[in-house]
Amino acid sequence: MTTHPAPDVDPEGLSLRERKKRRTRAAMHRAAIDLVAEHGVAGVTVEMIAERAGVSERTFFNYWPSKESAMLGMPSGIPERTAALLTERPADESPRDALRAVMVEMARSLYDDSELRAAKRAVILREPALQEHSARQMASLHQGLIDALAARYEGPDTHERALVAVHLAFAASRSAFSLSMSGALPLADAFERVYAYIDSGAVAV
Repeated sequence: MTTHPAPDVDPEGLSLRERKKRRTRAAMHRAAIDLVAEHGVAGVTVEMIAERAGVSERTFFNYWPSKESAMLGMPSGIPERTAALLTERPADESPRDALRAVMVEMARSLYDDSELRAAKRAVILREPALQEHSARQMASLHQGLIDALAARYEGPDTHERALVAVHLAFAASRSAFSLSMSGALPLADAFERVYAYIDSGAVAV
């Protein structure tokens, strides 16, 4: 019988190829943030981001649909892929648990660098064009998750219940990001802490 070597994976279960993709994506995101801090959104081009990150423009567009997406760290198709993750969760999983699992998976897919997140927040606050782009992306992400979650509910008012659940989930995620940045916690751990507070009744939701 032919045997094959085990794939090179890290403790999170990521293959060497996936780790390389993450590093490439993170390098472009960091380059985009640094450049927009230096030149503003209008003064930055895809060519500039690719050159600073050490990749080709073709590689850039394999990861990002636009320079603004690279600045925000929002890869191509993320709203659609996130909704698909929720749809693909086990059918017997509760809507709450399915949504939480997807939120944590989203967090784990991010480059967990509090300094970079702080730099991104700073440029977003001063760049209206990035604020508008972020608002559109988040609206699309929210709507995709609401539609996917509504399909998991039974009974009346499924869309309204899904809307409330998704908005509460994103409020929890903002809390997790804040805890992560203020307490130097890994982002996934911060999510778990927020959920523990909610489930124990230590905070009112």
